[in-house]
Amino acid sequence: MIQFTKEERKELKKRAARQPEVVARLKENVREVMERPVLVPKKGIANWTLYYYCPKCSVQLEFDWDGERSHRCPACGIVYSGEPYDSAWWGLVNSRNYNAAHEMGLIYAATGEKVYAQKSVEILLAYAKHYPDYQVHGNIPYNGPGRSGAQTLDEANFQRNLAMAYDLVEETMTQEEKEYVRDRMFLPGAKFLMEHRKDQLHNHEVIISSAIAVIGILFERKDFIRFAVYEKYGLLYQLEHGMLPYHMWFEGSFGYHFYALQSFFDFEKFAIHTEYSHIHHPNYLAMMEVLADYLQPDGRMPMLNDTTLHHTDSELYQYEFAWRQMKSDRLLWILNRLYQGRERSNPEAFFHGEDTLPEVPDARAAEWVDRNYHTPVETYGHTILRGSHGRYLLFKHDTYGGEHDHYDRLGISYMAFGKPVSVDLGTTGYGAILHYDYYKNTGTHNTVVIGEENQAPAACRLLQYEDDGETVYVTAECDWTAPYEMPDSFTIVQWKKENYETVKMTRKIAWTDSCFAEAFYVTGADEALPVDWIMHLKGEVLEGRGEVCKDTFSDRKPFSWFRNASHLEGKRIRTVLEGVVTDLYCAPLGGEIWLAEGPDNPSTGMLNQVIVRRRGKDVCFLNVVESHQGEPVIDHVEFLQEPDGSWRICVTEQDGRKRIFDMSI
Repeated sequence: MIQFTKEERKELKKRAARQPEVVARLKENVREVMERPVLVPKKGIANWTLYYYCPKCSVQLEFDWDGERSHRCPACGIVYSGEPYDSAWWGLVNSRNYNAAHEMGLIYAATGEKVYAQKSVEILLAYAKHYPDYQVHGNIPYNGPGRSGAQTLDEANFQRNLAMAYDLVEETMTQEEKEYVRDRMFLPGAKFLMEHRKDQLHNHEVIISSAIAVIGILFERKDFIRFAVYEKYGLLYQLEHGMLPYHMWFEGSFGYHFYALQSFFDFEKFAIHTEYSHIHHPNYLAMMEVLADYLQPDGRMPMLNDTTLHHTDSELYQYEFAWRQMKSDRLLWILNRLYQGRERSNPEAFFHGEDTLPEVPDARAAEWVDRNYHTPVETYGHTILRGSHGRYLLFKHDTYGGEHDHYDRLGISYMAFGKPVSVDLGTTGYGAILHYDYYKNTGTHNTVVIGEENQAPAACRLLQYEDDGETVYVTAECDWTAPYEMPDSFTIVQWKKENYETVKMTRKIAWTDSCFAEAFYVTGADEALPVDWIMHLKGEVLEGRGEVCKDTFSDRKPFSWFRNASHLEGKRIRTVLEGVVTDLYCAPLGGEIWLAEGPDNPSTGMLNQVIVRRRGKDVCFLNVVESHQGEPVIDHVEFLQEPDGSWRICVTEQDGRKRIFDMSI
């Protein structure tokens, strides 16, 4: 067994006696697979699991082991059959099998119960029997093919998880069985992955290389290890070139940040006792520590770009392995923060964590608690602003991250009283219609869109960060007229470059402990095109909704999903979300202010979409946002233009106090 030493296995058995609930949970996870005869596809028919979504609701269908040709939506109740659902069902069968085989191996390692090892071996042998008959297949857009599944990524996850299972149960197998699965599945599988790894920075290539490297270590194939770890676009290259200067994975999504790290760490769990480990590479530590700057008041990571709902929790348990190996106070602080209000009873803690988590010294913890953060002025990245009462604002002035990015430069994500008042929606399954039609698009983010077309990639930079003790001023710019170098990664063109190539946008935010004001300047726009400032607000509308004038806001995505559109009635839009009231004041500078409804995430709920529409070569949007419980602080807002054309925003509070924000740039 490579993943655990003899001493570690002894400790695992002691932990199993002390923490039977973790083992019990693993046993429950694998119960259905344990109780059923092993079911595997006999041919290469398994398809992409992200096709297993309701085309009406964009939510995942219910999986039933006996439902090969019957697939029910839990939201609307419609039952689907035929393609792509039948073949996607087989993809889910595969993923349940290889995850169960791995977890059965973990149960065996912790308890010595051979019945779980035997079932894991059954699964390995069943796949080895049929794997030579798995045809190369797959037509998923922008992905290479697979054999067990319909893309190379699926093949890599299949091979790596089963290889990890094999390592844990190998000692219970005969020599004949070992050679059978090695020669019929693992070696040809690794060679297939080597043939289909692409020359690009990408989470896929990390996962593919991780699988090849694990198989290489398992069967002492140095040629596999050399290819997977040391060649260009291998693991070491991805680790050293895939991290941005501010320590995020280049794809700009925390979902993929930790998805990539999971594959790096799965390799390291094999390599840690060999010469091939790079566990102490500084980029590992930097990528794990960066979350301290981004954690939301609810202790979760923000839903940036292609982050799906399932990405927000489970992968964070990687901090158990990271802290045990790297022993950083900042990692320990993050780990303790993640467990606030949660039990520490997960497999990562059990198998790869320390027995107890010490507290971080108060002096060190104070460095990360409730502090603002920003990347250096004149560079790209993010700014995080925090305040009392669970107030949080993420300002996105970063670089384009390729396929999994969203087109929302200068976007913001906002929380108050710990509630997601106007947060980034992330996305849903990529096979669901709302992924490309709605969630990825500029118009569903809190930024500006021109001509109802997605923003093109462009260069962003932070221009200003100033804190005078009462107000924090943050200004960032996105300039489409400047030269821009695309990332070394495949991307899908889903934007209209000509709408933006003459445009420069600048957003200035004035942040206080009770509200924030902003000015959003757009220069160089085509006067014939609408320029729309967008902000979505969760909750019920209390003020501002007028009579519905449009059933559908537009025929272009994502605006075609905006329904029941009305003009603003009154001077503000007021919403309430779980007792948190939010007031949005928009400057009446000409044009139109619309309030519509669009899908939330999950799409079974709805949220409010505010669209401020103006036209002109040079356009400005001025807004103030306040969230409160009980009475508001703000009495009224005035938008004041100076003789030189610059703007100030005057906020008069209920006690008569006036705050004046200089919104000039």
